[in-house]
Amino acid sequence: MRPCCCFCWRSFHNFDTYRPHRIIVTLCSKNFSAFPARYRKAKSYILAALAVTTGVTGSAILISSLSASSTITDLIDNHEDDEAFSQRFEGPGRYYAGIDDDWIIYSSVLWSNVLKAWFKVYLYEVINFNVKRIWDWLFPWEQSKSEDPWVLLELTKSSNFWIRQMGVASLANKTEWESYKYRVVAQACSHRTTVALARYPQANDLYFRPAPKVSPSQNSILEDLQHQVSRLPLPSSLNSKIYYYRHAALDSTVKYQKDPLAMDTLTQFYSIPGEDEKQKSKALQLCLQALLCYTEVKSYARMFVANHGLAVLLRLLEENSEESVVMYIASILCNLSQDSALLEDIVGTGWVSILRQWSLSSRAALSILALTILANLDHDWLSNDIYQDILLLHPTQRNSQPVHVDVVFVHGLRGGAVKTWRQRDVQDRPNSSTCWPRDWLAKDCPNTRILSIGYHSALFRWGEQCPYEQEKRTLESRGRDLLDKLLKAGVGSRPVIWIGHSMGGLLIKQILDLGEKESKYSSLTSQTKGVMFFSVPHKGSSLVDVMLYAKYLLFPSVEVQEMRTSSEKLYTLHNRFIDSMRDRNIPCLSFGENMKTSVGHHLPDVWMVPPESSNPGIGQFVCLPVNHINTCKPCDEEDIIYQRSREFLRDIIRRLKR
Repeated sequence: MRPCCCFCWRSFHNFDTYRPHRIIVTLCSKNFSAFPARYRKAKSYILAALAVTTGVTGSAILISSLSASSTITDLIDNHEDDEAFSQRFEGPGRYYAGIDDDWIIYSSVLWSNVLKAWFKVYLYEVINFNVKRIWDWLFPWEQSKSEDPWVLLELTKSSNFWIRQMGVASLANKTEWESYKYRVVAQACSHRTTVALARYPQANDLYFRPAPKVSPSQNSILEDLQHQVSRLPLPSSLNSKIYYYRHAALDSTVKYQKDPLAMDTLTQFYSIPGEDEKQKSKALQLCLQALLCYTEVKSYARMFVANHGLAVLLRLLEENSEESVVMYIASILCNLSQDSALLEDIVGTGWVSILRQWSLSSRAALSILALTILANLDHDWLSNDIYQDILLLHPTQRNSQPVHVDVVFVHGLRGGAVKTWRQRDVQDRPNSSTCWPRDWLAKDCPNTRILSIGYHSALFRWGEQCPYEQEKRTLESRGRDLLDKLLKAGVGSRPVIWIGHSMGGLLIKQILDLGEKESKYSSLTSQTKGVMFFSVPHKGSSLVDVMLYAKYLLFPSVEVQEMRTSSEKLYTLHNRFIDSMRDRNIPCLSFGENMKTSVGHHLPDVWMVPPESSNPGIGQFVCLPVNHINTCKPCDEEDIIYQRSREFLRDIIRRLKR
């Protein structure tokens, strides 16, 4: 069946159904002479009708020539008479038109004609009982059920956000394809799609191309790392941690003092067995620490990538798989992932497949860090939150429940974003426990996002500690630095519940106090709906007082000095916190310790934070028969620590839903 008019809309049966934004225009030569002469002679006359995309995308249509011969614009531009012009269209020739070349012509077409043409197309399909194809074009989710990888790839390239996510989710759910289909997607999909697929745990591993084999180097890996450090510029301030670690990393190659008599050979002969390996390991650690500090600055991070630093890290990973080295590499990648301009470099060098392997690791710290990196790289998602010095514990996947509440954990002195919040270790299996906020709390308190803040702290200023930037270690400086990072992570856009252990509780109070004073951070304070403390020295620690008596021997750090019992700053901060909590009617739950903590084999046990200091004087207070370290480490899900914490959070969440 064919309409009897100059422009006949032919059936789309032989057309590429995976490109619904194109339309075939067919000429009927028998009716060409029926057109008035003024239309045949007009230079602006066009022989193709406009095609419109589906109602979902609504984008403009590009029409290009099917044959290798002249396009319609070429025909129009040629100065031919009407008869010669018509002879070139003898027979039903099919043509596309390109909107880039013919936009002037397209823009002159009446929209009423366009809608009529669109209606005729779908009407003709209905007449030919091709309803399924019309359904597919109008509703992309029907295309998402296709088993053809090219169809799904087209969805991931859509300009519509939801259609892209539909295509990615469909690819992730294809678990029974032949291997070649996964490889087709791995080769043809964009870097954006690769990262998105990596955040689906059920996605097939064949979607992720392995990292390329690194070409061999004439230098050792340590020399290549030192070369990377040396190529980065000196920082603007010489009294900075970047300069400190840079100097230490580049000077670490000096093993022996040379002398005119060449006596260094005797020194080497009497060297302690294994000392060289220890020196190399130390030098390697200093190089990685220097690169970690450099990549915290965006301009330096881009220089590092431009200097092929990612390839050097790949080689290091091939040669050294020690846990500490892997964690350094992952931390550097976490810094790089915060810059969207480096997405192409990170994905193009094959790091996504490595991150995918790390995310499935049994080591909780590595797994969580890898998932946080993927979240940073996934810029095409509902949220564009960036996690800097903040780990995303839950949700780490794309197909998660919507988030209504943020739960933020802050560790204490010498703690860690993961290790502080682990289940209490079993005696015969140390360091094998799980991270209870991720493994227990996430399932017991749905619709929550769980974050854990990480920062470096120390008890003493001697040893391997960087002597510079001590002023940044105060509570106020740390709190202000964390505020900016929390805002980048989207904290404050929804209700927040804070959970802190030891010094972490003091940091929480400092953050809330800064939010009260400065309007820029007011959302963090106004959105606070609950606070939980584990052995927080609200009134200082008696252990700190003992350390301060021997300060010239122990050299206590800035963090320790601020927690003395006579601190006027702690007293003022706590009073402001109590007033704010009462004014806003914010619930508070606090845990205290009732046992002394071991600080060394040959030293007596000490009471870190006595109950009179860990009791804030507001809300509920529970004194536990555990030491300072274990107040935040429940034995299992039936432990009173976890039971009381879970019920406290659930009560707040239920109250927010009312």
